[in-house]
Amino acid sequence: MLEQQYVGQLIPPYGGTLVNLVVSGEEREELLEASKHLPSVQLSARALCDLELLATGAFSPLNRFMGKADYERVLTEMRLKDGTLFPMPVTLPLDESDMPNWAEQIVLNDSRNNTIAIMNIEEVFHWDPMREARLVLGTTDPRHPLTSEMVRWGKA
Repeated sequence: MLEQQYVGQLIPPYGGTLVNLVVSGEEREELLEASKHLPSVQLSARALCDLELLATGAFSPLNRFMGKADYERVLTEMRLKDGTLFPMPVTLPLDESDMPNWAEQIVLNDSRNNTIAIMNIEEVFHWDPMREARLVLGTTDPRHPLTSEMVRWGKA
């Protein structure tokens, strides 16, 4: 924890509020217990990194993976739907077969099936990896490392 004397010297977080989605103590224990009764998906290494950046505020002002409106505007204008500059889409691409169609919440697990988060499912939308690659990366060349990786991600 930063000493109070230094807090006033910090620049304000992007978007005005530093997002902190990390829970601890009793709240964490309650969520872990609730997670036992929810469907789960295993995150890719990249999705796990994005989740960590969301949870710790590194993607502030985002406090969740982007919905379709934010996603589309970021692709075309590099802005969130509210107009805030944001240069890259931050979504959770999953295979539709991994998504339970009846759930309102889903448990996000790491590669060892440890519970990392519980996510409210607010919106599911399809995306085109080649369109995203063209608009964000400026190329659809499969030799580009991120383009070739995106093709393997889920479509929803």
